[in-house]
Amino acid sequence: MLQKRSVLVRCLLVDFSKAFDVVDHTVLLAKLSQLGLPDRALSWIISFLIHRTQVVKLKYDNVISSSQPINASIVQGSGLGPMLYVVMAKDLKAVSSIDRLFKYADDTTVLVPSDSDIGLEDEFENVKQWAYALCCYG
Repeated sequence: MLQKRSVLVRCLLVDFSKAFDVVDHTVLLAKLSQLGLPDRALSWIISFLIHRTQVVKLKYDNVISSSQPINASIVQGSGLGPMLYVVMAKDLKAVSSIDRLFKYADDTTVLVPSDSDIGLEDEFENVKQWAYALCCYG
């Protein structure tokens, strides 16, 4: 896992709360198009994402809102959802070449050995900047 044995390894555990709910479809489709997928596969994923709607039903009044389009999010419980989130997070990398970054769905772990040229705080800042750029700039 780590290249050589260190006396100490600092660990940063990040759980991106509601990560699947805030995935911007435009950003995701741009990242998917860079993967060189066959057109048919890309079209299938687009059809999975678009034309989804939601309504709100008030429990006690039985009032139902008008249907509204869903322009963001991926279905976490679907077979495709976790893979799509992995595509969103594929460009998140550790700052130092000897640090290790592991991703599993919306959980990220950064391991920083004691002999790293980068501090844990720097790795955390990198993760925060990546998340901010993803959610706020697309």
